[in-house]
Amino acid sequence: MTFDDAAFEDLLADITEPFLTGDYARWRNRLRLPCTFVTQAGPITLASEDDVERSFAMYQMAVRSMGLAHVHHKPLHFDPCPDGTVIITYETNILRRDGSRIMPPYTASALVHPDDGTWRLSSIMNAMGHHHWTGTHPFLSGDQE
Repeated sequence: MTFDDAAFEDLLADITEPFLTGDYARWRNRLRLPCTFVTQAGPITLASEDDVERSFAMYQMAVRSMGLAHVHHKPLHFDPCPDGTVIITYETNILRRDGSRIMPPYTASALVHPDDGTWRLSSIMNAMGHHHWTGTHPFLSGDQE
């Protein structure tokens, strides 16, 4: 499989648009379990289908409660690795319906694997997840911070 600009754009669309449309299957198709989100507060690992479903549900709650209207992941660059994986780096912008920013733009990187004809994420570094807005940072326990 070849990772190119079009594959990068498609991947970013598939991990972005589902949060606004509620398309769980589209988002889930781009994750390779276990999938780890490295945040300032510590890593979050989605190891099971239940973990993935719970995380998506929390994102949906955050979208509704914050009036989220637009998420844009701007591709910055990608670096193919000798083992066939790719490290992608992108900027994220998150806006409310009124056009105000939920937070300043931020940059994140992810490790992407070719898997059965689909590029899938196994980790995101500098992830900003729903726990920033919902107060839930699971550490796989689901406890409130």
